[in-house]
Amino acid sequence: MSTSDPDPRTHRLLIAATPDAETVIPWLRALSVLVGFLTLAILLVTLELLGRV
Repeated sequence: MSTSDPDPRTHRLLIAATPDAETVIPWLRALSVLVGFLTLAILLVTLELLGRV
């Protein structure tokens, strides 16, 4: 094995450390809800500032 060849053990460790979909989906859902609220807040502030002009 040369020094440029990747170590196959690291690939197995990365796969073992990757969470499954049942763990990730609630976090993605929570993040998307937070992004939606942040977008709505920015939109409302922008409309408020444009209304004052």
